[in-house]
Amino acid sequence: DLGFAGRRVASHPLHKAIAALAPGDPLTPRNRGDSWELLDQAGQAVGRLAKGFKPPPGTHCRSATVLAVATWHRELSQPQYQPSIKCDTWEVVLPELRFTPDGA
Repeated sequence: DLGFAGRRVASHPLHKAIAALAPGDPLTPRNRGDSWELLDQAGQAVGRLAKGFKPPPGTHCRSATVLAVATWHRELSQPQYQPSIKCDTWEVVLPELRFTPDGA
């Protein structure tokens, strides 16, 4: 969900939490019913996976870490999403998710 942080005003604590992340930092994926959030070590949601994300069948997430933090801009977003954007530039957490077979 590239627009996750962009839907919060620039002064929202989420932006500071994302800025504090570095590659390799642990994340915790949390299923919220229709979406998956990514939590930092303090339990702050710092990202969300695409609505269509589903773990590979027969697996569970063994580990989740920050792979990178990228910068995204309002003008890169699809026109239908732009009305919900509350800042011009924001950071996006790119996770590395590792899965292992259930029961392993």
